[in-house]
Amino acid sequence: MEYCVEVYFYHPDFANYTAAEILELEEDWRYFATGPKVWIVQTYIRLKKAGYPVIATSKPPKSGIVVLHYEQFTTFWNEAPSTRGIVTVMVRADRVESKFSDFEILQNQHFSDAKKFFFIPHWPQPNIIQRNSDRGTTIKNIAFKGFLSNLNPILESDAWETFLAQRNIQWVADGQQWDSLDARYDLINWNDYSETDLVVALRQDLALNYPDKPASKLINGWTAQVPCILGPEIAYQELRKSELDYIEVSNLRGLMDAVDHLINNPDMYRKMISNGAVRANDFSVDSIIERWGKLLFDTIIPQVSRPLSKIYYSLSIGERRKLKQLTGNS
Repeated sequence: MEYCVEVYFYHPDFANYTAAEILELEEDWRYFATGPKVWIVQTYIRLKKAGYPVIATSKPPKSGIVVLHYEQFTTFWNEAPSTRGIVTVMVRADRVESKFSDFEILQNQHFSDAKKFFFIPHWPQPNIIQRNSDRGTTIKNIAFKGFLSNLNPILESDAWETFLAQRNIQWVADGQQWDSLDARYDLINWNDYSETDLVVALRQDLALNYPDKPASKLINGWTAQVPCILGPEIAYQELRKSELDYIEVSNLRGLMDAVDHLINNPDMYRKMISNGAVRANDFSVDSIIERWGKLLFDTIIPQVSRPLSKIYYSLSIGERRKLKQLTGNS
């Protein structure tokens, strides 16, 4: 099918190579550790390989739909000779709403309205190595996979360490400190769940529901067939259908009780693994490719191609912002 509007993915790295030709998602998965690379470069590669007519660019185009990350919008705007005729689809990630975007991609459903703000799940971790099924219902390795700055202090406490030692369980903090959006994180093994029996992910403040965060830890756990113990976050709660999806805790005592419950109830542990394998199907790479395709080509392109929309998008991004303020739509 031919489309009257071209769709671009903007990232400075595209100046150095054509990502679809150079990067292999399964082999180069460590490259995709930060937001712009996950959301922009990875999405471009997956859509391109699926046959969608998307274009990689390191420079603002003269016109068209541009998918870009919140962190790179200022650079994009400063580099653009003109923003007339450009429609921005901004990945908000962990940030607040942009006053200058035309559409936004959200990491969970909390602020989604399916008009300007659209929920698309985070990609599952590339090259996931599933838990070794020969481990059965053994719980000997509990892991956190993520940036260490997000780790709740209770997971570094003496009480947690003692609890695990008494049960002969090893704690694996599989992560690095945050460096930068451009860093490559070579010390992580976020794809390897082969020896992981439980995933625990509790952020710094368990009193917050983190409405800007994705459900990545849960989706990766389902995909890897590893049960998860998670904090009370909106992204997880939105996806929850039964007690088999994950166990929610909000303090150290609850965490300890959850671990003991799974140790003493191997049947529930088994059911959580089976349930996760089913739930993961809704968040597979193919299903997310389909979501992106429908949003860009079946929703946004028809919307911006209407006669009145063409007039609106012929304005610069700044002029659109002023018009929204005048009409009370800001």
